[in-house]
Order: sequence, then structure tokens, then C-alpha cells
Amino acid sequence: MPRYGCFEIRTTCSSCGSPLPINGPFTRFSCTACFEDISIPQDRIAGFLNDFEEEYEGLTKGQGRGGTLMCGGGTFKYGYWKLEPRCSSCKTPLEIPEVQDKSIIRCSECAAEYHVFPAPDWLKKLAPSARFCCTTEPPPENNDDKVVEIDEDSTKPIVMSCPQCAGALSVSARSERIMECGYCNSEVYVPDAVWKRLHPVRKSEEWFVCFEGRNKIQLQVNRRKMDLEEEKIELQKWRVKNAPKKVKNKLKPVLRILGVFFALTIVVSILINLTGNGKEDITEIYARYAPFLIVPIAVLIPIWFVVKGMFSSQLGKGKGCKQALAQLADKHDWKHAGAEYKGSLGYIDTKYRGRDIEINPGDDYAIEVEINDSPFYLKTDPPGYPHDGVQRFTTGDSRFDNLFPFRYATPELADRIEKSVDEAMVVLAPVYWFLDRWQQKLGRLKIDWSNAAVHLIPGHVEMVDTGNKYLLPEDIEPLLEDMIVLAAGIDAIASGREPELPHSRPVNPSGIDSQL
Repeated sequence: MPRYGCFEIRTTCSSCGSPLPINGPFTRFSCTACFEDISIPQDRIAGFLNDFEEEYEGLTKGQGRGGTLMCGGGTFKYGYWKLEPRCSSCKTPLEIPEVQDKSIIRCSECAAEYHVFPAPDWLKKLAPSARFCCTTEPPPENNDDKVVEIDEDSTKPIVMSCPQCAGALSVSARSERIMECGYCNSEVYVPDAVWKRLHPVRKSEEWFVCFEGRNKIQLQVNRRKMDLEEEKIELQKWRVKNAPKKVKNKLKPVLRILGVFFALTIVVSILINLTGNGKEDITEIYARYAPFLIVPIAVLIPIWFVVKGMFSSQLGKGKGCKQALAQLADKHDWKHAGAEYKGSLGYIDTKYRGRDIEINPGDDYAIEVEINDSPFYLKTDPPGYPHDGVQRFTTGDSRFDNLFPFRYATPELADRIEKSVDEAMVVLAPVYWFLDRWQQKLGRLKIDWSNAAVHLIPGHVEMVDTGNKYLLPEDIEPLLEDMIVLAAGIDAIASGREPELPHSRPVNPSGIDSQL
């Protein structure tokens, strides 16, 4: 069932500030006052249509909304109403042809002319339910943007006298505002009355859009349901695949303890055999010496782990990590916060190369770097919470897809990624570059709308879950620098630019470590 919306939008010329009507799905205009070419963002025009669609069900016939929107693309005064196409002058309903190809229709009362044409491709991409438009101005040629400008041949030249020599001057729409007299060579300023006659001001006119099918919000909701179903299935596979690794990590401390137990048992047995008189039964011997085995296992070993957790920043790799953090802070004159506590590695929270950064090896993610507005959501382990406006994608590179059970990008980039493996490599170049450098050590990686965060193996996995995490001293500064490059590369992709990545060996998509 078709749905109709009536729109009236105007803005101002960014060059001279004159009113600039937007009388259709057009994004390029020639200002009638200063003749500058003005561009309007496509997503802003489509945004008004999507806003109307979102409110459509709650509107009655003739009801709508209006207001002023101030954004990066300028200031827009707008109004939209739930109305079928009608003549702007006499309000007579217009008869829309059954086949909405490019055509011209006229009002049955006042003969006003209207153009009916399919919604441009760019508009259908941004507002998927838009089908055709009805405007007072002609549609763009070849479904592309057009420059809406004055028809210079529609107005006849005006003859006026030169104020200096009274010679006849022929002034047309092509003439400059200050023209030269052909008789006395004086510069003549064309009066306002003549200028406005030759350059009539464009007025805001109503224009109409027919909508059919699901709107953008409905399509996003439906896509999100499909993404969640696919994600649920893949996460089940991911958990089955990674479960043996997790069990193995959890069994390591148990096996170590059992190893210590058996080692002590063997040592004690040897000592008993060497020192005993051979008259006692073996059970009696073990009964006598069992407390000396149980106490170390039941008490001393757990105490050792607790002590290790309390003083992890003062022992072994934790100590080296804390010292490296202090040196990095001194090098850049940063504050090494929390370092005064013996059980803490401390952290650095500051700005570096224009980005907010946090270095906190004791956290789930050791390094976090600010991203302006990421078009991606990538995460190596559950749970994951993708932000709005992104959709799930598959790269065709099984190892990449297995590494990131959560893979989302803006619809435009997701389509490019799924187009081909080569295209995926272009779009995801910063991520592949980072994986190429850190794939052997990567433990956790997350990229969301605001930042990129990472932790490395073995720092994020302890022998037992004591909460001890660290970075190897030699990894801290190189990892930070590469995270800055990763964030800058993602910002470049988001803005449609080519990311500037340092030289690195070519990345083979299938070469990502299968063990990640």
C-alpha cells in the first residue's frame, strides 16, 4: 500500500546567506543571489524522509511536523505532512500516472506543471522505502545530482539607459551586476528592480514522495534479528571450538599441584626407605608422614598463589611491567597513577598524538586508544554489544571470521566487505595490518564506536584466576604505537580516505594464525 508524504525544506547559501529552497530530492544548487554552486549532504535530505517514515503511523491525514535543524551541513527549516500529491497553488489533488516513469502532469484546475520521476538511486539507498517523487522542478538527468539553476533563456533582455551618457544598454540574465557601457566605457550598477526581474527569487514549493515497503528502521530491525540468529549459531561453534583451550588453561594449575604432590610423595618414600628399619608396614609409614604432605598441599601452595597475587607487581614479569610503565611515563612526562600501591601495576591515562589513551595492563584490556567514530565493531570473545547502525558481515576469510565472532560494520562497508575477499582487504586494511604484526601474541581485541582495545598473551591469562595481568616490558611501547596507527587507519576508512599504514609485509588473509 503506497504511503505519501509532503515536504517543504529550505536552507541558506553558505556563501552569501541568501534563502535556498530545496524543492525536491536535489543536492546541488546554484544560488540565485551570488551564483555559487552549493552542495547539500545526501544523508540530510534522506534524513527528513526517514524521519517522516518513522512517524508516519502516528500521523493523521494532513498532520505533520516542522522545525529548524542545525547540523554540520547547515541550518534547515523543514516541514513534512501526511498528504497525497496536490497542487501547491490551488490545493487540487494531482492525478498520478499508474507507471511512475519520468513524466509531466498538470493540475486539472490551474494547469500548474509537475514532474513525476522515480526516486534517485542515492535516495533509495539512504531511504529504502522511497519509490517516486513529484516536484515542481525537473528531475536530475541520468538519475544523478543536478545543479538547479536559472533558465537564462526564459527571460527577455531589458533595455535601460546608461546614467552617464544615456546610451541604450541591453541587460540580460547573463549580464554581470556591474556592467560596462559600450558607449562611454563607464561601469554601470544594474538597479535592484531590473536585477530581480532578470533573476527571480526561487520560492519554497511543496514536493511529494511515495513510499512503499519497509522503511529504513524496519529493515534495520529485521536485519538485526537475522544477525542475532546467525551470531547465536556461530557463537555456539566458537564456544565448542575454544572450550578445550579454556579447560586446558584451567587444568594447568591443578596438574602443577598434583605434580608437586607426587614429587613430594616420591621424595618422602625414598627417604623412608633409606632411613627405615623395614619392620613397619607401608600404610603405617604413610600414616605417620601424611600430615607433612597434606599441609604443604592444602595450606602452603594456596597461600603461595595468594601471596603471588598480592605481590604480582613486585615479582617477575609483573615487576618488569611496572618498571616499563614508569619508564614510559617518565619519557613522555605522563603520570603513572596508582604506582604507589605495592599490589598495583599502576596505569597511564592521558592524551597522545591527539588521542585519549589508557595503558592499564592489570585490566581486561591493557591498552585503549580513542577512535573518532568507528564504522566497525569487532571483538574476539563474548559477550559483545554492537552499536546501532551496523550490520553483521562475513569476509570470506574463515580465519578472520573465526577470530572475530562479533563482526559488524556500517551497511555500506559491510556490503563492500562481502563483495569479495580483495575488497574486504581494502576496507579492513588497518585491522589486517595490526593482526600481521601481533597475531602470534594477540589475546583480546575489541574495536567499537569509541575506541580500540587490546591485551596480549600471556599477560591476560594467568595460571589461576588471581586477576594478575601484565604486558611484557618490550611490548608496551610498540603496542601503543601500533594501536595509534590502527585507530588512525580506522578513522581514515570511516571518512572515505586511504589509510596511511607503515610498511609491512603483504598480508595473506588465510595467513592469520589459526590458533587465535
